[in-house]
Formats: sequence, C-alpha cells, structure tokens
Amino acid sequence: MRVLFDIVHPAQVHFFKQAIWKLQQRGDEVLVTARNKDITVDLLKALNIEHACISTKGVNMAAMGGELVIRTLRLIKIVRKFKPDVMVARVGHSIGITGKLLGIPTVIYDDMEHAKLQAAIGMTFATYICTGLGYYRDFGTRQVRFQGPPVLSYLAPRYFTPNFEPLRQAGLDPEKTLIFFRTVSWGASHDVGRKGATLSELDAAIKKLSEYGRVIISSEDSLPPSFNHCANPVPVANMHDLLAFCDVCMIEGGTMAEEAAVLGVPAICKNTYDFGYLLALEREYGLVFRPDSMKKAVGIAEDILKNPKAKAEFGDKQKQLLADSEDVVEFMINMVERAAEEHPVK
Repeated sequence: MRVLFDIVHPAQVHFFKQAIWKLQQRGDEVLVTARNKDITVDLLKALNIEHACISTKGVNMAAMGGELVIRTLRLIKIVRKFKPDVMVARVGHSIGITGKLLGIPTVIYDDMEHAKLQAAIGMTFATYICTGLGYYRDFGTRQVRFQGPPVLSYLAPRYFTPNFEPLRQAGLDPEKTLIFFRTVSWGASHDVGRKGATLSELDAAIKKLSEYGRVIISSEDSLPPSFNHCANPVPVANMHDLLAFCDVCMIEGGTMAEEAAVLGVPAICKNTYDFGYLLALEREYGLVFRPDSMKKAVGIAEDILKNPKAKAEFGDKQKQLLADSEDVVEFMINMVERAAEEHPVK
C-alpha cells in the first residue's frame, strides 16, 4: 500500500510519527510532504523521517492564502507521480482538494472545533473525518470517532517513556519542584482577535510561583531580557521529557496542555479555546483547569504545589484516562486500511 502524509505543523510530526514508522516497518511505502513552519522540518530531520518540503508558512492571512494555492498545486503534481492509495493529514487543507480532484481517499484528523474556516477548506472533501475525546462537532456518516486524547498517538506509555537525563544535562533537577510556563504567539489563522497574558501578568505570576520551585518558560515569541533567567534550557526534542517531570504547567496552547494532562501533570490553561478534548480532560478527569484570569491560574497552581499528595492524585487521574482510552496508532492504521479497501483508487 502507498500512503501519503501531509504534515504542516510541528505537533503533527509527533502525532503521525508512530503510524508512519509502523506502516514502513510492515513494508508499506510512505511519502511525507511537509511545510516549513516553526520547527516542523527540523523535527522530521531529527526523527530521520524522509520528507519533501513543499511550502513555507505565510507571514499574514493574504500570504497564507497564497501559500495554500501554491502548496495544493505542488501536492497535486507530487500525488500524480507517487500515486498513493490513501492520503492522511490533520485538517487537510490541501489533501482534501487534491483527493477530490484525483479520486484518492483522504483520512483527516481534527481536534479544533472552533476553526470553521480551516474545516471549510480542509474537510469539505474529506472521505473520513476522525475525532477523539470530547470532540463535539458532528460531520455525519463521514465522521469516525476514537476513544482518547489524540496525543496518545505518541505519549501513550507503549510509545513514550520519560527520560530525566536530558533535564540533568540541561542543569535541571527532576526531583525538585519544576513549574512550566508556555506562551504562544496567537498568530495562526484561527487565532485572529485573541491574545495571551501580558508581560506584566507573566512577570507577577513567575515571581509568585518562584517561591515554590524553579520556573521554566517556553515561548513562541521573543521575551524581554528580564525573563532570561527562566528560559527553557532543555532541547526542543526533549520537551515531553521536561513536561513529564514538571509539577505544574501554566499553558496557553491547547495541544501542550493536552500533552501535560496525558502525562499526569496538571495543566492550567488561561485563554485557550473551548476545545472538546480540554473540556473532557477538565470535567471528566480533572487533569486540566481553565481559569479566566492569570490571578486565578496562579491561585490554582499554588493550591497544587502546597498539596503533598498532588503527584499521586494526578497520577491516579492519569491512570483512569489511560484505562479509558484506545491505541490511537492502531486506530490510524485501521483507518488507512479501511479507506483503501472501501474507496479503492481507480
């Protein structure tokens, strides 16, 4: 079988990597097309996943529109040559259109209910739309649901074991209290009109929580020199190792909050969207908190850091989540097979 994966964001590298490797190990031919956004290409290289980079992220909405056109035209050319049996992506801006034009089935994954424009472009022509824990939009008969947070495709215990050595090499002690902050740029097409914490809010929060342990900041935007003492020293390739050994995570982005929760670390999210998976992780498992102000977020963090039983309590919540979830990678492989069988390329 010939399978094409279209990867346009760093998080998608992790999301699809296990499925890519499993297909390759069993003898299927896999082609990965990529987009030069943030560290997407760097991650693919670091994981030795061969790929063809066919576009670079536009600097504004107009440029991203132009990029989509160019990317889709290049993808059509590649697909005509590669002749895949199935194409796979998240959101699938380009493969949905390409698949419809060339008669190739597409399997698209989504976890962002609010991104209506992306859905209109990417999922209108999808053969299957796959969604995980808590997803509340309904796409009718094309929708196939799986049980569990999507990030289990790479953070389930069978695929990931936290390693404390990268932390030690970076000068961190995993046995001491670590408090992680993640700020995002809010520059994606679905982020228009939104913004994160102000520098003054961030500064006050860091000063307060530094009383409990070492604060580490990871930011998509450049931060002023006054925050340099908190800069994340751990290589980006080991970000999940860092998350796993933290005591509390203060996170603006939805995916990293989901990752922390799956690793059994409480994720406190201010300014995130009402993603279905975050709502489920909050309401059903108590692994996510969604306060409406930084002051409340800091208060929640303090309550957790003062609780000597917190790690054990959140560990139990994580175990319940894992017990309730299926193997997301096996689901992906089954969906590729189903698409090829039910919609063979003519």
